[in-house]
Amino acid sequence: MSWRERLGDRVITVDQAAALVKDGDRVAVGLPEPAPFLNALAQRPGLAGVTVMSGVAAAGGLRCARAGIRVVTMFASPVTRGAIAAGEIDFVPLSFHAGAGFVERFAPTVAAVAVAEPQADGTVRPGAAMAFDDAMVRRARANGGITIAVVVESQPQVPGEAFHVDNFDYFVALPTPEGAAPAIIRDTSVHIERFARLLDEFIPDGATLQAGVGGVPDEALGLLKHKRDLGIHTEVLGPGLSSLVTAGVANGSRKSLYPGLAVCTIVGPAALDFANGNEAVRILNARECLDPRVIAQNRDLRCVNSAVEVDLAGQVNAEMVQGTQFSGVGGQLDFFRACRLGEDSLSILAIESTAAEGRVSRIVPWIPERHVVTSSRYDVDVVVTEHGVAWLRDRSTRERARGLIEVAAPEHRARLEEEAGRLGLL
Repeated sequence: MSWRERLGDRVITVDQAAALVKDGDRVAVGLPEPAPFLNALAQRPGLAGVTVMSGVAAAGGLRCARAGIRVVTMFASPVTRGAIAAGEIDFVPLSFHAGAGFVERFAPTVAAVAVAEPQADGTVRPGAAMAFDDAMVRRARANGGITIAVVVESQPQVPGEAFHVDNFDYFVALPTPEGAAPAIIRDTSVHIERFARLLDEFIPDGATLQAGVGGVPDEALGLLKHKRDLGIHTEVLGPGLSSLVTAGVANGSRKSLYPGLAVCTIVGPAALDFANGNEAVRILNARECLDPRVIAQNRDLRCVNSAVEVDLAGQVNAEMVQGTQFSGVGGQLDFFRACRLGEDSLSILAIESTAAEGRVSRIVPWIPERHVVTSSRYDVDVVVTEHGVAWLRDRSTRERARGLIEVAAPEHRARLEEEAGRLGLL
């Protein structure tokens, strides 16, 4: 018997699901965004006072916003950056861990989350991401609201936290891959091998790794195949970290928390096949997976993240480009805060020294006007570029500025030194 046959009249069409939304509803949609449901909602004429909350608003959220529905999100995607800048979508700055609390306060009356195909025992796995989908479903049920599982039949069955069919009122079948995996912003580098060599000295055997969203951290760490007994506790499980598991390098045998398991709250698109049914992987909700107090229980924690720019004081902008919200904080702040709680931990920033084919330095004198500080100068221990390593931990402001200038691109160092003098940093 198929899952559709088992669930009978609880299986409805996407249009029927959208028709359940009424005036004044607060609609929470999970990660990845269930685009067909939002597309159908955007086509509902005459809805009044409806707000959609999306962890990462994408094409479906944009359609809703342009149909007159208020949309709020915690992360800008490539298709919604312009809409956020234009005020069509409201951006709420929150760390990933704080997102679950925001869901609770938002108090949804409708929750629609993408899931994998329900199993015969009633288990409903979250597919590519749990994030705060569990909080959305739980809060909507507590409010006496409606819960909808958007079943993406191509989604992986990832071991870990899961729902039960009884958690949902209705199920929508979505056999197509649209909305099947969260969009991951990747910033690949021609210097990956150089980054791997520089990061190598900071990664002891038995360390537990986190790789931030973006190509440099995940790809570079994925080259450390000569290491032994590494562990993984990360926000997004990407191809680099998953390759360490496949190679037997990241076996988690020395982990002090979830030993033997690669822990994440999102599985990136390139790791979906790897995670499908893989008992070495555990997907957790963001409230637990990204709680700094939980993360800090890992011994020898090494958190490697990327950024748009870092200034000579050690302040980091990881979310804005040219005055526009480019992404969000994601898990960077949560993992860097975890590093502050453990003496044997290191927070590492790995970035290319330039952008725009070398014309723009990503080491800047000061975070520019209309940009924001994502991680403060108190959060980062080490900055790595293709030109070397700048230690910030326990360094004076002058030592920090000098170290960061030395890892900037050579053609930008003179200007940085001049600006550092003007700012009183040297």
